[in-house]
Amino acid sequence: GGSQERNMRGGTENLYGITGLSVALDAAVEEMDAHRTRIENLRRRFLDGLREIVPGLRLNTDVEGESLYTVLSVSFPPTPRAELLLFNLDIAGIAASGGSACSSGADAGSHVMAAYRGADDEMITVRFSFSHLNTEEEIDYALEKIGGFLRKQ
Repeated sequence: GGSQERNMRGGTENLYGITGLSVALDAAVEEMDAHRTRIENLRRRFLDGLREIVPGLRLNTDVEGESLYTVLSVSFPPTPRAELLLFNLDIAGIAASGGSACSSGADAGSHVMAAYRGADDEMITVRFSFSHLNTEEEIDYALEKIGGFLRKQ
């Protein structure tokens, strides 16, 4: 038997694909505002929790302004525990990144964060990302792990 690809001539529009894409885009646009609200609420819950457990936490993301609503960048005061925070988050199954998106995993400090904070600042910057698929339980788990790790002596 022949496949549909062999029966389709070059230049023939894929009507099923076009229709499917149109339906998917309609659904995505309809859910976009609800997803944004959910993500902003999760990010706010996480930030509020971090502020409670981390004295001296510095917020790098403009949560009330034009920053990307799916990202929260914060800087932790320098301590031996904070320097190992990313490593321990990874062990706990919590995905986070260091520095800015521009640092691309380099060990050297991000030039973007240095310009933002001042080149001599020793704070530990961590970037958390959020999705509509995240849950409040995941937020609480991450806060519990961060608090527990930073409190260990």
